[in-house]
Amino acid sequence: MRRATLVVAVILATVSGCAQAGPGGGRESSDDIPLPGQQWALGDGKVTEAEYRTAMDRFVSCVRGAGYPVTDPVRSPADNLTLIYTITPSGDPDTYNSAVQSCNLSHLSLVEPTFVAAQPQVMDEPLRTAVGNCLRQQGAELTAGERNLADFARSAKDEARVVDCVTGQWARVYPRLPAEVPLRF
Repeated sequence: MRRATLVVAVILATVSGCAQAGPGGGRESSDDIPLPGQQWALGDGKVTEAEYRTAMDRFVSCVRGAGYPVTDPVRSPADNLTLIYTITPSGDPDTYNSAVQSCNLSHLSLVEPTFVAAQPQVMDEPLRTAVGNCLRQQGAELTAGERNLADFARSAKDEARVVDCVTGQWARVYPRLPAEVPLRF
């Protein structure tokens, strides 16, 4: 059986922690972060679904242009917002990592989390049921009103258990989807 590995953090999802410090020691504004390839979508402070899709398309084209196969992105059942895909690495790991990181920073690293954070997350019913059953088997008391990762974490009082349940159920519920998916609480 294929083991699902879920990425708990999006690549550079905590960009604010990686931004340059300003003169007073604090983070400079996002306008000061040198990501000109994303400013077209971030300039007004919000990202539309069309802008997110365009940024994803540019990211995928960039990775493919660097010589790495990428599946067509599909909407993640974990939140019904994030577009997920599989990249097939090859060759030198440092070269691969550098290419993917360059494409991410050029096109997607700030656009994706900005879009997702502004939208309501709703987990698909099959995954919601599987995660709920998993948590109940571990003794969590759920309300039956949980609709997303944050709801499950709040009810279970433990994000790690929620991640374990999503990880444990993902390949069974969605065997044909990419095995790696960002989870945002």
